[in-house]
Amino acid sequence: MSKPIANILIATLDEKQVQARAVFDSGSFFTILRENMVPEGAVIVKRKSPKEFNTAAAGGRLTVTGEIPIVMTIGDKVIEDLVLLSPNLSQEMLIGAGTMQKWDITIENKKGETKVVVGRDLSDPDISEID
Repeated sequence: MSKPIANILIATLDEKQVQARAVFDSGSFFTILRENMVPEGAVIVKRKSPKEFNTAAAGGRLTVTGEIPIVMTIGDKVIEDLVLLSPNLSQEMLIGAGTMQKWDITIENKKGETKVVVGRDLSDPDISEID
């Protein structure tokens, strides 16, 4: 099964926005955004020393240089998460299992059609109300 790809809207907490093609990859725990996809002028928390991760490709390495909290609009659902930044991510964005679990995102395959379903979002009373 191939990994689904969706066009999503990314917004920083100061409401700077950009569109990105996101690959939903349950084989990765982390959600990662390619550095050049960060909206211009957004505040990034830079790592003093970049962190290296192995990739699924033989001998593949990924460098993480910082983090940024972002709000993602996937279809009509709005979620938020802290994402890692990498200058050498081959895709514009990778949404990993951690984000998928947190927001109850599932991948449905029916009759040869793949669909991304977001189960919870920021409008969900269990998320948006404090008791």
